[in-house]
Amino acid sequence: MTYLFLIIILLFLVFIAYNKNRKNFVLCLMYHSIDSEKGKGGIFVDEFKEHIKWIKDKKTFKMEELKGLDYKLPKNSILITFDDGYKNNYTLAFPILKKYNMKATIFLNTKFIEKDEAYLNWAEIREMYESGLVDFQLHTHSHQLTIKNIDVLAFYDRESSPYFKRESYSLFFDGNYDEKSDAEKLNGLPVFKLRSKISIPGYKPKKDFVEKYRKVMELQEDNMSEKEKKEFLNKLFKKRKDEFFDKISEEQFRKTVEFEILENKKIISEKLGKTPDCLAYPWGHRYKGNRDDIKKLGVDIFITTRKGVNSLNLDKNWIYRVSGDDFESFDEFKKELTDGSGAYYRKLRKIFIKK
Repeated sequence: MTYLFLIIILLFLVFIAYNKNRKNFVLCLMYHSIDSEKGKGGIFVDEFKEHIKWIKDKKTFKMEELKGLDYKLPKNSILITFDDGYKNNYTLAFPILKKYNMKATIFLNTKFIEKDEAYLNWAEIREMYESGLVDFQLHTHSHQLTIKNIDVLAFYDRESSPYFKRESYSLFFDGNYDEKSDAEKLNGLPVFKLRSKISIPGYKPKKDFVEKYRKVMELQEDNMSEKEKKEFLNKLFKKRKDEFFDKISEEQFRKTVEFEILENKKIISEKLGKTPDCLAYPWGHRYKGNRDDIKKLGVDIFITTRKGVNSLNLDKNWIYRVSGDDFESFDEFKKELTDGSGAYYRKLRKIFIKK
């Protein structure tokens, strides 16, 4: 343990030395939901306000401004981003951005706008865009998922994230997800290893999957443990894969990728009178094919969820981000932005500080 401790500390110190002056790099902060209460899945609004207040003297830029700057940013710059387009980005985050005059970019899932009360509506989006502080860019139309492999990892239940349920819904059911009426419909269904629909072809449950699955499970003993259920289902799905799943063809996958990006782009263009050209990969799952396939659809800048800092001369093919949602304390946030040690400090604490 002592030897391991010394190695980790050495790597930790090297990392800090490399990142000592973060004014020579550009961090891109990533947020999702801004919540009015703690523990709801996003960042508590008071914590978000602390973040913005602490970086208020940095230079901020919208994604739509990067091309005009030839993707070169001045020292002491920072990028602020939000994924998905939740309503609380308007009700809770936008007033804070206005107060401190900070620019940001929201990557929209257009399928849910005006259809789901948890998401923004176009009046709110236009107000933010016309303020000059908030840009809106591509996050695919639906943000939906495909099954990478058919091994069962867990089961949907009452504790499953409503956002995860929303974006899993189309795997098993037709139509738009309604959190009030549809949340329970997913309970008990299997969770597979999933990827973005624009990442890989993957598998899709057949149209009668839910009915067939429920019938199979009704015949099993009620007192089966979760482990026993997973073992039973993995054997069943492996043996009868073609009865339960369709393999997505390369042609179907190509059409899905085109639709998800072009529909996303078309709707934002029509509603805001601008041409979005920046894509934040949904779930951070990058397209596994040739990136030129996506560029041909009009995408110029690619954003990931992969953690890291960026050069002042941005690589528009791969902009790294730091998740503002994940810090356990404001001190960790400050350490991360100052010298890059926030996440490492958290890991060290988990390894060496016994509770």
